[in-house]
Amino acid sequence: MNKRFDLLDEKFETLTANQLVLTRRVDEAEAQGTDHERRIQSLEQSLAEVRQTNMKLHSKLDDLEGRSRRNNIKIVGIPEGEEKGRPTEFVTSLIPKLLEQGNLAKQVIVDRAHRVPMPRATSTQRPRSFIARIHFYQEKEMLLRLSRQNQLVYNGARIFIYPDYTADVMTQRRGFRDVMQALREKEVTFILRFPARLQVNYEDQVKVFNSPAEAVAFIDRLQK
Repeated sequence: MNKRFDLLDEKFETLTANQLVLTRRVDEAEAQGTDHERRIQSLEQSLAEVRQTNMKLHSKLDDLEGRSRRNNIKIVGIPEGEEKGRPTEFVTSLIPKLLEQGNLAKQVIVDRAHRVPMPRATSTQRPRSFIARIHFYQEKEMLLRLSRQNQLVYNGARIFIYPDYTADVMTQRRGFRDVMQALREKEVTFILRFPARLQVNYEDQVKVFNSPAEAVAFIDRLQK
């Protein structure tokens, strides 16, 4: 009997020792889990801060790029090679031809001009647009206004003049395309303000929409 009790004592001591080892390992695992959870929370918070900072920097960069293009216009439709290696001089002489000299109080100053940086178009492709920086902002706005009021033609080709927006701004403004078409069909006056805010004049009220979804909801109410 004593031998059997001694054997049981040994097994019990072994089990107790194993239990202590397991308990210690569980405690260590729980401690590590707690530490990992803390570190994950810290990383998630840091990631959220980095994302927020990145969004602010992206917004600031887009604003700076937009400001650098504030005096720019984009001229679309001029065949390749017409500038003969002198784009700034060509655009300077082109503007009064397109808009007719009588519409311009004085010669428009063009600081610089160039084709968009991409491979030269072939005869079957659409020609590259010109980007031109107008010296005075007021003159740039005047050119855009006159281009909307008149049909521009160069050697029989239809020419268009647009503002030179950043890619992000263009994407935002395109989002309002269907909305603006619906407003035209309903003969509702509107202005798409920079960067992408739709101002609608309806029944002696001015409404401003910051997203296409808001404007769509307004149009749905008009149809009821």
